[in-house]
Amino acid sequence: MLDNTKFSTTDIEIINRMISHPDFVVCRPKNNYYHSLKHKTHGAKLSLDFRKAVENGNIIGYGYLDIVISPHYHFNQYTHNGNDFTPENSIKTIIDILTYLGIKTQEYDLLKVVNIEFGLNLVPESDIKSLIDGLFFYKKTPFNTGAFPYYKKTDATSYKQIKAYAKGLQFLEYLQYGINQNTFRFEVKSKQAKNIKKYGITTAVDLLEPDTYKQLGQTLLNEWENILLTSQTPDLDNLKPDEVKFIQSADKIDFWEDLKTQKHRNTFQYKKAKYYKILQRKNNLHTKIKGQIIDKIIQLSECANSTQPTAVNRGKLHNQKTHSTLINLENAQTTNSNMVCLVTGLNISMQRKGSKYLCLGGLKYYREFAPKCTKTLKKDF
Repeated sequence: MLDNTKFSTTDIEIINRMISHPDFVVCRPKNNYYHSLKHKTHGAKLSLDFRKAVENGNIIGYGYLDIVISPHYHFNQYTHNGNDFTPENSIKTIIDILTYLGIKTQEYDLLKVVNIEFGLNLVPESDIKSLIDGLFFYKKTPFNTGAFPYYKKTDATSYKQIKAYAKGLQFLEYLQYGINQNTFRFEVKSKQAKNIKKYGITTAVDLLEPDTYKQLGQTLLNEWENILLTSQTPDLDNLKPDEVKFIQSADKIDFWEDLKTQKHRNTFQYKKAKYYKILQRKNNLHTKIKGQIIDKIIQLSECANSTQPTAVNRGKLHNQKTHSTLINLENAQTTNSNMVCLVTGLNISMQRKGSKYLCLGGLKYYREFAPKCTKTLKKDF
């Protein structure tokens, strides 16, 4: 789940230790205010950026250090990030990287998290190229083509970026990695400490807590709700003529661009809801992917629930945390925090607004998209 991550520290002991690490070489800095090192073997995926402290035109030291790591790549010996990466994998990998760098456990809370990427890899039933072509908007912000074909991203805000792309096609020439060619990656990148704190993350210590990954999974599910994904090859059988006309019009991005200019601010959302309702589950790619996200979160959370809180020597830690009771991610809620069954605790956002209990429709949804959850229901109820 966890990908590119950046820590920042002003601790002089850590800075002095890192500046002389034998496994790093000097590389081109991002600007003249920095002195940068990259790993001899792993390059920019494991790098150090030292902010220069200048007095009277002379460098007198370094004000702070940014440490850039790539846990998922590290887990795969820096070859790829196309497989599943569980919370347990993340925790162990972060400890492995920090130990290699020579950072002591009691110093972990001195590493502030200032940049983080997290996401999921899924294998949809639909063709990945068609799926990416149908990605139009995050909220009302259009997706832009990224660094390679079938890669889309959007700058949701000045501090947050949403990425959605064909991970399998990215590694198409590397069949030895065993990445399914139809793999879809949905990812959130946050580059502001204030926003990252909303995920329950402040320092490296928080990335060693299984509960943190529950929040990241919930965030991915919430963000998916903001995505407009159209079905490029919808099945129009059994639809009324006016519904067919609407679906055919809505499969073009110009249709949605025009809606953004409407005076009523809710027009875009109304049409989006109407589009998904007409398609229903048979054609609704957005709902199908949402089901896969829920299923993958449940799958990964089983690893999280089996992971005991990591024992850390907190000699210098300033913000000790108590461990909350671990909950199963099958309870993941969407943007409507009240849509949870009062009996089972399951997310029932797919049901009618105001529902209080899991109904037959919701049960069918879980049977189709989260079979493991259905087995648990049969056992418990």
